[in-house]
Amino acid sequence: MALFFKTLTRTLRDGLILVALACLFTNQATASEPPEAAFPAFPAEYGEVVFHRVGENQQQVYIIGQSHRSSRTGLNGSDTVRVQSEIYRIGEWLIREKEVGLLLPEGFFQKTQKGPEAAIDRESFSFDNPTLHQKLSDTRRFVNADMLLNASYNIRLAQVEDEELYRNVGALLRQMRYHPLTDPCELELVQEQRTAVMLQNIPAAVEKAFGCGEIENRKAMFTIGMAHMPELLGFLEKDNRTNYASLRLLDQGYGVTVILPRTLAETYPGPLSDN
Repeated sequence: MALFFKTLTRTLRDGLILVALACLFTNQATASEPPEAAFPAFPAEYGEVVFHRVGENQQQVYIIGQSHRSSRTGLNGSDTVRVQSEIYRIGEWLIREKEVGLLLPEGFFQKTQKGPEAAIDRESFSFDNPTLHQKLSDTRRFVNADMLLNASYNIRLAQVEDEELYRNVGALLRQMRYHPLTDPCELELVQEQRTAVMLQNIPAAVEKAFGCGEIENRKAMFTIGMAHMPELLGFLEKDNRTNYASLRLLDQGYGVTVILPRTLAETYPGPLSDN
């Protein structure tokens, strides 16, 4: 029965995911004080805080919902530039106000270094709105808010993706694209596992960067596509457990704040990423 529900949810996700998110947000509000009350300083014009739990010893992960360019065409959707601009503003606010020094992008794979290299410290700067929109609108090359945050702020990048799961998801998506009647159950299960594994990998990525002296505190932001959000919030709400294991993130005392960019918070469901 659970497997049937997951299949139906993915098939009709534009409608049903909204219901799932609404229920999760309602449960969070009744379980404790509203997220906006617990995180009062966050600027509402950038986005909406939908989940907030304070960590121990200043350990905090900020999860930001993403809207990607199409992986098939490389083109922006109707709201992609606006959402990416909001993600950039959210990110720079977290860097400035919360001293976040580590960025964990979905789909990012750390390049293997041949030997130890000193980190390059750059003077931070902020893109003004016209420049930001121009860069995000240019489809001649791939660019997103994560890359621009890395370019304009001295923020480190780290990987939480499992490459095998990432490749498996891509292969299943391509298979379904050319064979629409393919049973989506396998894709649903692999995507759920991928979401869980990314969450499980966050503490190790943060601890590694902190232990190497790349960041000054145990604070990070994690950007992830909205298609993962119902599962992700479900893991956070469901007694600190995924279907695979207890969440190390919470077991190790990390707090979690989940933020939806303003456009996604107001217009969701909208065009979703296919990855």
